[in-house]
Amino acid sequence: MPALEPEPMSPPPAHARAHWLTRERLFLYSGAALIIYVVSAAIIIARLHGGVDGNGNPVGCDFVTFWGASHLALSGDPVAAYDLKALFEAEKLAIPGSGFQAQSPWQYPPMFLLALLPLALLPYFPALILFLGASFVAYAWVVRRIVPGPDTWLPLFGFAGVVMNAGEGQNGFLTAALAGGALLLLPRAPARAGLLIGLLTIKPHLGVLLPLVLLCGRYWGALLWATLTAAAFAALSLMLLGMGTAHAFFAHLPQVAKWVEDGSLPWSKMPTFFAFARLLGAPVVAAYALHFAVAAAATTAVAWVWLRGAAYELRAAALVAGTLLVSPYLYDYDLVWLGLAIAWFTVYALRRGWRGGERELLALLWLLPVLVLPLQHVLKVQAAPFAVLLLLLAILRRARGERLAGVDGREWP
Repeated sequence: MPALEPEPMSPPPAHARAHWLTRERLFLYSGAALIIYVVSAAIIIARLHGGVDGNGNPVGCDFVTFWGASHLALSGDPVAAYDLKALFEAEKLAIPGSGFQAQSPWQYPPMFLLALLPLALLPYFPALILFLGASFVAYAWVVRRIVPGPDTWLPLFGFAGVVMNAGEGQNGFLTAALAGGALLLLPRAPARAGLLIGLLTIKPHLGVLLPLVLLCGRYWGALLWATLTAAAFAALSLMLLGMGTAHAFFAHLPQVAKWVEDGSLPWSKMPTFFAFARLLGAPVVAAYALHFAVAAAATTAVAWVWLRGAAYELRAAALVAGTLLVSPYLYDYDLVWLGLAIAWFTVYALRRGWRGGERELLALLWLLPVLVLPLQHVLKVQAAPFAVLLLLLAILRRARGERLAGVDGREWP
């Protein structure tokens, strides 16, 4: 893959004021954020008792679900992963004697269970470190391919999405690496891109826009390979884990929907327009109506950017932003995907020049994953999806400007 080095730009006029977000300040803020994260993690770890905090949550709280599901599957009963009581008993084996009481359901399709199958061969803490470490390396590799050079490292480590996903022991690094890797490969190696897209069926609601952009971009080979990979992945999962896992997964979906609708899965951590409406007291039907109206508009916008043949960086960033607006089921750790959009938009702006407000928006998005919960507590509304919507609007503004200027961005880089 060719490097994405910024094109030389004309020096600014002598009277132009320098922007406040200089390279030095970017590194300063990134370093400060990283220090805060490290100190906070050290304090949290120091207060643990037997690997569990004062609220009864284990380290890497959500990862205990992955380990428990793996344990049940390796024990010969993968269907039990979808049984909350059986899963909780398996989760308690992850940290014996800790007495934690935080129940966490398994809500993923059989493909993800197959991908995580070997986890419980290791004790809980080594498995957690291996899972987060390996998936972060893949995610970091993708971001570095989008924005090459040593200057990428500190802003990457200081990105709030990294600490949020790591702290919750979640799969955001993995899903973002699959999506970002697919977008990197798409123009030059569509078959390999399709392979990664097919693997993203581990969380299918994050891949709903990918077939659309493949159609809009006429990437027929990638679409074929994505379809074949997804089908083979599903077939292998059912062959090894049994058809019962598919029945259990689909039977479990109405319960998950109920948890989303009644707030059992907390709206305060869900950066969606559905959660925004429910926190305002809107009925479920009205909340869905608002969310899917925004989702339909976002889908249309993403399709237009790809059909238009805008600069590839804009198309990739639009897909990421649209994906984060489409599903009503989304969590703060999923916002690690924003790192991809920030990277692609930055590369585009370095090539074409910055516009007013863009750097401020990217700075907000860089912090957004750790602000989702505090903003909701302070404002009493879910403000996070509006920031993602602003990103999509900024991308549309750029794509429209290209169209008016007669720019053809089909070739990349």
